[in-house]
Amino acid sequence: MWAILALASSLAFCFVSVCDKRLLSFHFQGVPPLCLWCGICGMVYGSITFAVMGIPEGTPWQVAWSPVAAGLLMGFSVALLFRGMRLMEASRAVAISQTNPIYVAILAMLFLDEHISVTQWLGIGLVVVGAIMISVRLFHERPFGRVGPGAGLPSTAVTTLGDRTAVYGPAFLLLSALCAAGSFVVTKASLNADLPVLTVFGIQQATVGVVFFIVGLTGGRTAVRRLWSGVRQPTVLGMLLSGEALMPAISILLSVYAYSLGPASLVAAVLATRPLFVFVASTILSRVRWQLLDESLTPQALAVKAVSIVMIVMGVSALSLA
Repeated sequence: MWAILALASSLAFCFVSVCDKRLLSFHFQGVPPLCLWCGICGMVYGSITFAVMGIPEGTPWQVAWSPVAAGLLMGFSVALLFRGMRLMEASRAVAISQTNPIYVAILAMLFLDEHISVTQWLGIGLVVVGAIMISVRLFHERPFGRVGPGAGLPSTAVTTLGDRTAVYGPAFLLLSALCAAGSFVVTKASLNADLPVLTVFGIQQATVGVVFFIVGLTGGRTAVRRLWSGVRQPTVLGMLLSGEALMPAISILLSVYAYSLGPASLVAAVLATRPLFVFVASTILSRVRWQLLDESLTPQALAVKAVSIVMIVMGVSALSLA
C-alpha cells in the first residue's frame, strides 16, 4: 500500500513541477512571487489541519517540535529547488533534486544505526554519475521551436559550461536534496513516535508556509505586484490554485502516509521516480504546437536525459531495495 501511495505522490508532484517551471520562467520571472503564494497556502491549510487534529496529550516536547524541524528543512529544500528550476530545465532540475535517497541512506546510517550494503553503495555511484550527466552540457543545446510569433524562449535551455548557471543550478539542487533528506528522516522519526499523520502534516506544512512567505517577502513590493498581476489572469490563477495549492497538498499528504506505512529508505526510492513523470510531461508539453515549457527536444538532448534519468532511478532502487 505504501508503494502505491508513494507513486501517487510522485505523479501529483509531476504536475506541480510543470506548473512551477511554467510560472517561474514565463509569468513571475523570479522565485519570490511564487513563494508568497505557496507560503500563504501552506499556512492556511496547515494551520487548519493542525487546529482540527491537535497534539496528543502526553507527547514529549521533542516529538511535538520535530515536525517543525521537518517543515523548516522542507521549506529550505523547495525554495532552493525553485532557484535551481529558474536556472535549469524542469526534467534536469527535478532529477538532480531527487538524489535525496543518497542522503537519506547516509543519515540513516549515521543517526539510525542502519547499514548500507555494497549493492547500495553501487546505487549511490549510479545516482551521482546520472546527476552529473544530466547537469553538464555535453554539447550546445537549443530549444525546439518558439513560444509564439516573435516570442523567444528564456535562456535556461541554452546555458553552456562557460555559464555560471552550469555551477549554481546543480549546487542549489544538490543542497535542496540534502535538506529534503533531512526532512524525510525527521518526519519518519515523528511518525515512529506515534504522532498522527495529519498532525505531522499540519505542523510541517504550516512551518513550510512560514518559510516560503519569508522567502517571498525578500522580493519586496515587486514580488507582491507580480503575484497580484498573476492572480488577475485566469490562466495563471488556474495554475496557482491547482498546481501550487491543491496538488502540493495532495502530494505531500500522500508521501507522509507512505512514510507512516513503509520504511523510509524504500519510500524515498519510490518517490525518486518523480523525474520520470516530469521527463515525460515536460517533453510532451515542449512540442511546437503547445510549447508550454522550454525543454530541448533534439535527439541528443533526449537521449542524454533519458539515460541519465534511468541511471538515477536504477541507482536509488539499488540503494534502497538491495
